Amino acid sequence: MRAESMMRRHVWIPLMAVLAALLTGCGGQEAAPGSDELTLAAPRDLVAGPEDPYYVHQTLRVWEPLVTVDDRLRPVPALAASWSAADGGRRWTFTLREGVRFSDGTPLTAESVVANVERFLRIAPRQSAFFSLDAGMEAAYGKVDDVRAEAGAVVFTLEEPVADLPARLAGFFSMVQSPRAFTASGGFAGKPVGTGPYTLAEWVKGQRAVLTANPHHHGPAPAYERIVVRVIPDANARVAALRAGEVDGLIDKGALLPAQAPAFAADDTFRVLRSPSVLTHYLTFNASRRPFSDPRLREAADLAIDRQAITGTLLAGTAAPGSAFLSPVFGDLAAPGVTAAYDPARARALVAEAGAPAAPVTILVSSAETGQFPYADIAEVLRTSLAQVGIPAKVTVAEATKAVMEAGDYDVFLSAYSVPNGDADYLFRRFLRSDAAWNVERRLGYRSAEFDRLVDLAATETDAAARRDLYHRIQRLLAADRPMVPLAYQDNPIVTAAAVGGVRQSVAYVVDLGALAPST
Repeated sequence: MRAESMMRRHVWIPLMAVLAALLTGCGGQEAAPGSDELTLAAPRDLVAGPEDPYYVHQTLRVWEPLVTVDDRLRPVPALAASWSAADGGRRWTFTLREGVRFSDGTPLTAESVVANVERFLRIAPRQSAFFSLDAGMEAAYGKVDDVRAEAGAVVFTLEEPVADLPARLAGFFSMVQSPRAFTASGGFAGKPVGTGPYTLAEWVKGQRAVLTANPHHHGPAPAYERIVVRVIPDANARVAALRAGEVDGLIDKGALLPAQAPAFAADDTFRVLRSPSVLTHYLTFNASRRPFSDPRLREAADLAIDRQAITGTLLAGTAAPGSAFLSPVFGDLAAPGVTAAYDPARARALVAEAGAPAAPVTILVSSAETGQFPYADIAEVLRTSLAQVGIPAKVTVAEATKAVMEAGDYDVFLSAYSVPNGDADYLFRRFLRSDAAWNVERRLGYRSAEFDRLVDLAATETDAAARRDLYHRIQRLLAADRPMVPLAYQDNPIVTAAAVGGVRQSVAYVVDLGALAPST
């Protein structure tokens, strides 16, 4: 849709009004839909279908969570108006907003929220295209003894204290949909039924999702009656569609390749929003076999990398060099003083000491991510850097990287990771604890009793300063052990036609579709 046609749209909802409605509620008044249509494109399908635990990504604003996060990853209210802790973090009470209804017109109740939590606990583990449910769901809820509705509130009773349950629940882990949307087995009976400003009207797998305004939404009516989100995996094809006026914007992680952002930023017919994100590019080592079972060679590989060159050139200044395991968006939880040195001479000395690998190491890259980030180029730079310090390497681009990793047929994996919530425990417990599924199934080979002990202590530490210090110790330990090393902290640039207003993106790269409106 071209800019000149969008300027004629006459319904506009100010961004601050939408944000205020999200934070304070609007008494459950029915809202009349806005008008006209917006077309966007994303690198991936933001609908996963009825077998997925969530069906749709949070970006589509079909469902809302109990808790969300602000731009410093602090938990803030969404469907929960407030919360409180008791019994040293063993009992958490969430008070719901009043007057909220699902898109089928039925009211949001504490009982419906409990049904959602019980569903998650029942169906776990279950894979998702977005964020998978872990066995036991302890990464989300801790050890749940009971969850129940009490006087219109949702009460979690836990076997052990959880320091910050709202942060753990934020986003996907506290998705709420109408219990009527689910079958007895935990799948979806039909389309998703949430409380967000949009409903899913149509989905063609791998091609598009069509959203229509939810007439029962508790906030102001969205400015667009209909939003079409097209799936365009190829980065150049996405840009071509935008420049041709076939779409009005590119959203989601990796919407623009870093090198594409400057040209759009210099063109006043477009609007580029580049905001800090929780996305971090990591190198994950297969330490279950040689050569990277030897910590000296992991250190050598780390020292061989010129992060400044990668972030300044290949990532076109849209990323900062990585150092501490937690990125700066985690605020004071990111460990100060942790550095990542570039020292090829030291790297060569370590290789000479440990012995050079007899065969080239494999740098594994997902073909899906090459359309979001310049991973083929970055992998080639990594290959050259390793070779220069005495570690021969080759690059493998694969579609099914999970299967390759589970077979152990790789040495280094390049990928971007984030958290689904505001809690760093998710990253440590899901990826690197000795019994973590990622660690065990994907052959990381990282076993550290001290790491496990510190992670478990931090998860139950309710004093904020003490918990921060534990996370700093954890990151210093990871910087020494190097099971995964941060390569770069990625901003997420997105772009729309200048005629689209109200563009807002969270640190979790979620664009608020409910806030979009024709620009004035």
